Amino acid sequence: MNQFGCPFSRDPSSTRAGSGGPDDGAFQNLQTGVIEKRFEGGTILDEHLSKDSNAPGTLSMANSRQPDTGGSQFFMNVADNSFLDWFSPGESKHPVFARITDGYDVAVKISNLQTGEGDRPVEPVKLLRVTISGLV
Repeated sequence: MNQFGCPFSRDPSSTRAGSGGPDDGAFQNLQTGVIEKRFEGGTILDEHLSKDSNAPGTLSMANSRQPDTGGSQFFMNVADNSFLDWFSPGESKHPVFARITDGYDVAVKISNLQTGEGDRPVEPVKLLRVTISGLV
């Protein structure tokens, strides 16, 4: 799994990488166009719209192992992580919200990079462009 979206990760030497989230405020729901308010701490409601599994090639919301604690962090599944499905038994639930339709090979390459302390890549990885398509 490859995790992105933490504001502290901009500094590759940060000891807080992987622990941050967005500020309180609002965001636009890209599916509905509605402006929605974040909860205190910058978190949002879980959206369990389908029973998509955390299968290879899916994107899922990271959270703090509690309902409605997603913020800005997400991860790319490059292995079968169905134990993280919101509809499976267990405490950690991560709703799938998208699928990688092109460039999955890049996600696999990222997951195979050499890592160091804190399981961070030795050479920092940056997402320079993401295209979102297929919104209903």
